[in-house]
Amino acid sequence: MPPFPAIFALAANMNGRYSVSSGGRHDVPFNDDYASRGLEYFDVWSPEIATHYAEVFWTDMGTHPIPPEIVRRFANKTMAIVGYEMDQMERVSVDPNDVSSHGAATRMVARHRAGAAASPDGAPSSQWFSEGNGGESRKSFHGYPAGFAQLVRSPRAWHTTPMQIDIRNRDCGATPDDVARCSGPHGFTPGPEPRQARYGLAVAGLVPGGPKGGVPGATNYSGLLECPCNGRYGGDPAFYPDGGKGGSRTRAHVLSAEACFGAVAQLGVNATSIRNETAQTASSHPLGCSSTRLVDARGASSATFNTAHSAVSCEAGARRVGQVTSLVGVTLGIALDAASDAATLTLSGPAGGWFGAGLHALVMADQPYTIVVAGEEEAQHCAGTRLAASVTVLSDSVSGGVRTVEMSRPLKGRTDDHYSFSLAANTTLNLITAAHHHATLTLTDAAGAPTCVCDQGGRGDLCHDGGTGCAHFVKECAPPRHDAAGAHYPFGDLLEQRNPTCSSMSYAGGLRCCGHGRIMLDADQPVRPELLRYHHKYRFWFEEYLPAPRAHAAVQAPAAPSGGGASHLNLERIYYMTEASAGEYDVPPAFATPSVPLPGYPSWPLGVPTPGTSCTGSCPTPEQPSRFGADCECVHTITYHWSIDNKSLIYAGGHCHAPSCLDISLYRNDTGTPQLLCRQATKYGAGDVKHDKFDEADFVALPPCLWEGEGLDPAPWLGPKTPMVSVKRNRNTRLGHFGEMASWQMRGVPFPAHRAQLADRKAAVVARS
Repeated sequence: MPPFPAIFALAANMNGRYSVSSGGRHDVPFNDDYASRGLEYFDVWSPEIATHYAEVFWTDMGTHPIPPEIVRRFANKTMAIVGYEMDQMERVSVDPNDVSSHGAATRMVARHRAGAAASPDGAPSSQWFSEGNGGESRKSFHGYPAGFAQLVRSPRAWHTTPMQIDIRNRDCGATPDDVARCSGPHGFTPGPEPRQARYGLAVAGLVPGGPKGGVPGATNYSGLLECPCNGRYGGDPAFYPDGGKGGSRTRAHVLSAEACFGAVAQLGVNATSIRNETAQTASSHPLGCSSTRLVDARGASSATFNTAHSAVSCEAGARRVGQVTSLVGVTLGIALDAASDAATLTLSGPAGGWFGAGLHALVMADQPYTIVVAGEEEAQHCAGTRLAASVTVLSDSVSGGVRTVEMSRPLKGRTDDHYSFSLAANTTLNLITAAHHHATLTLTDAAGAPTCVCDQGGRGDLCHDGGTGCAHFVKECAPPRHDAAGAHYPFGDLLEQRNPTCSSMSYAGGLRCCGHGRIMLDADQPVRPELLRYHHKYRFWFEEYLPAPRAHAAVQAPAAPSGGGASHLNLERIYYMTEASAGEYDVPPAFATPSVPLPGYPSWPLGVPTPGTSCTGSCPTPEQPSRFGADCECVHTITYHWSIDNKSLIYAGGHCHAPSCLDISLYRNDTGTPQLLCRQATKYGAGDVKHDKFDEADFVALPPCLWEGEGLDPAPWLGPKTPMVSVKRNRNTRLGHFGEMASWQMRGVPFPAHRAQLADRKAAVVARS
């Protein structure tokens, strides 16, 4: 590991100057120069990263010490981290622009010992640093106004899990001496790409300026950045008919009795037995496959395949029940009762140890609502946010080495962080249990009404070349505004737009195809032997935190408020995704192309804008599907609606990977007329690297919104259940993009708990000015 440099009191920004937004204003007169604010910093370096072209590096790099001088200085004290910067350094590699930073979460920790005394000033023992952590990270500002910081008590170590994709064209070399080679007219020379990259348009010669074949031509970015599924893993059958996804396309109905009986048996239906039957009736069962709970048959259910057209529908009754056991032996049963507004949960697992289940999730990174039954030892896992208790324990028993806890809670969650059950929406529910195993639970009508079983196109497996190592999933994408029971909240656009990210059956690119060590090329494309070697470098800018009495007395502390408060307010993390629980989404091209398949929308009609797309100018129509006038402009939009409780925003950083990103906007909607809180408009580099090495052509920066300070808007107060709206826009006139993201990585203080402190800080700022 490289040695740590000395600690400096003053130095220039590591990545040059930044831009800051506030409300709807851009390039506001905020001082983004850390050094001129009298801040100190320390640097840390990651271990070496070494990759082949097109290789994904996405793994835990372990915990490493921070400089010993810092450890000694802040032993039993609190550090106020007021900003940070990151870069990929050419100490032993080529230009860091040639490796995309898709995302890197960094964590500062204080090594916790059991029984250690709590921090006397209430400062946390660890902090996450992940705002704007995609390709926009290097040139997006990660700092806070005076008097606000991420506080950490007695910091000793840091931890990082970078997600990188190597896009350095090996024909241009991979050593420090090769930095200036193949810079091209746009500052970047792309390398080979798989057939499915850029929705197959590069291979077809339909990327502007690009020839046919595996290299896209004169473009400023690599199609590998979007993690396209490919001939080595998960490729769409339209591009890879002999391998890849493994499965047929989605169908509305199960087409055979055998498929119906097999599907019901795998769905996690809560039944002592399942009776298979065929029928030809228009009065008792819906067309196709359905499952019905036989209320007079001791818990049995039926699987019925009906070949007759029927007026019978699959209704959401007043009660639904379901149960499933995961691969690690954790069983979750759920009974939903609309009449009593109650969800009864029965959770079973090994006696003597802890076990739990997280709802609405496939992996822990989904940050699920989780119920944990604690044993003699507390669960050892990444810390989540402890929620206020909302369940009532009805029984707790042990039999045969299995502990079973029955509990009850209302259908609607106590807060937005508590999962809300819906009899209409919850027919299947993804859950994750201990050891990261996931399962799917199906809720059927308890009173005997049929529950329809649809064919999702087989399991839609994503497989390695040759059909091995297959995986499948169905994400719980947010539903649209209304469901069968009426208004639904929160709600989003992905399901209504049939976005391909929501299921492995239609999935075409993104995180699921971008596992650590994978090569993002087709199986017939060679892997070059040259390794690209580099390190991550992080710079943390800090001040000493002064508790209230000392801050009041310390004249030299520039952030000290005048009324006796502490020198800094701790900024809590506030995280929401415009793509809701999907974690990513696809931006399809505005129109289907006659000669090229459209992954995710295989039968989309020509001349009709794809879901979420709006166009102006002379664009294709069903009558003229090939018309593309010079004035044709198309934009893809997604929205998300949710609510925030008792927060005051200080920092908001959106997430925008694709080179087509236009903007991401945040609104409050108390009155029904959305009020803009933050609009982040992308800034693209002009390519003048001769005068500014960070001004790389089309390199994206996403200036965050800041509030409360010099040149900034006042901090917005968001009281109980404040309705929020996020709107994300991407240009998609001719090209689409896989795996785009639109999360809000925000920081703020509790409201109204810190209203007095914040008001005091305003007075201090006025006094200093």
